[in-house]
Amino acid sequence: MKHVVKKVDAKVADEHGVSRFIEYGTPFASFSMGVSEIHGRYPAEGFDADTGVDAAWYVAAGSGMIAIGGGEYALAEGDMIFVPKGEPFCIEGDHLKLVVASSPPWAPEQHTHIA
Repeated sequence: MKHVVKKVDAKVADEHGVSRFIEYGTPFASFSMGVSEIHGRYPAEGFDADTGVDAAWYVAAGSGMIAIGGGEYALAEGDMIFVPKGEPFCIEGDHLKLVVASSPPWAPEQHTHIA
């Protein structure tokens, strides 16, 4: 079992110059982990939704706002966000860093954009 994953071994995805996601492979089949860095609005227009996972996002640094569940919420370091499967969201941040846990493991084919 791999107990430690170094950042140099993580997968990095840059999304539209606004979001950078660092995915750390876990030895567990039940969830995935990563770090999201947001600098601006994601997505640029409309909303996104993850149709196959429930997620918890911990605000590790920065500030911002999220629109989810019909409301808008200010975000600050130490806050926790719960994103249910299929719930549309958009997020905006100023050097916002989120620790992301998804269950089951996140996969790109279940991520969708809603205009």
